[in-house]
Amino acid sequence: MKVNFETERLIIRPLVPDDAEAAFRWCGDPNVNTYMIYPLYHRAEDVRTWLESRDADDPDNYDEGICLKSTGELIGSGGMRYAPERNAWEIGYNLRADQWGHGYTGEYLTALLDVIRKDRPVEAIDGIFAAENSKSRRVMEKLGMVYIRDTSFSKLDGSQTFPAKYYRRNLPQPAEHCGVCERIEMTRNGSNPYFVKELETGYVVIGDHQRFEGYTLLLCKEHATELSQLAPDFRTAFLRDMAMTAEAVERAFRPNKVNYELLGAGKGRHMHWHIFPRRNGDTPKSGPVWQVQDMNDDRYLPSAEKLEELKSALGKELDLLCK
Repeated sequence: MKVNFETERLIIRPLVPDDAEAAFRWCGDPNVNTYMIYPLYHRAEDVRTWLESRDADDPDNYDEGICLKSTGELIGSGGMRYAPERNAWEIGYNLRADQWGHGYTGEYLTALLDVIRKDRPVEAIDGIFAAENSKSRRVMEKLGMVYIRDTSFSKLDGSQTFPAKYYRRNLPQPAEHCGVCERIEMTRNGSNPYFVKELETGYVVIGDHQRFEGYTLLLCKEHATELSQLAPDFRTAFLRDMAMTAEAVERAFRPNKVNYELLGAGKGRHMHWHIFPRRNGDTPKSGPVWQVQDMNDDRYLPSAEKLEELKSALGKELDLLCK
């Protein structure tokens, strides 16, 4: 499927036959070809033949060219192919050897996944790599994929067979109705009066009801049910953002203690952090906030003036911590 888009460092575009010379730099490189399914190419003309034979309009196959934004040069290709027998999108890629180690593959595939999900349901991504290929293992782990089982694969010409690993990541699916997603959409279009600050992995908002003054939430940007469903790098950043938000709450509202809870809402249980500033005697007896019956009583809705005061105090501390 032909797509065009850009990431922070890359330009993604369809491959064309005139890319043969550039593509030969990896298709004809024995180092790149070591664990590839296709035989080593020996002539750029054969690469052109392959490029001319591709069905670039196949809706189940996103196989694009990867170009450096800084120079415009083509440095690799790959993408995702739908595998109906596994109901998953299989990843595959090739990159020039001199461009390894910069994180380009993960950057591209993460963005491509977002592009595909705008038009197609994606329940899982998966991939197979040679057991000895530690570089591909790292790529898949950074994409949040986990080991499922041992397997094997052979080159198309049957010349070699490799012991291999099968990795997979099941993706959270959008809920039919999700209050957290609705709040995030309101935040993005500027209509959420409780919004304080956007962080890398989520949105900081003041709680609707202020039975516990300074009550704050961090809404995860990904519609996920559990931390385990997040890609490792995103999960680490999400926990870091939570800790920073809690520190800002502590600085802004000076509680005696801060309580943290990761809960879900909506049919798909969209997880989000609740951060409660606690003060001595704020509940009838010592214990969690949920013992009180009036937490969502309308008398705890802040006035417009009070809401701005809370947002300003918290936003100031978040800005300082983000520097």
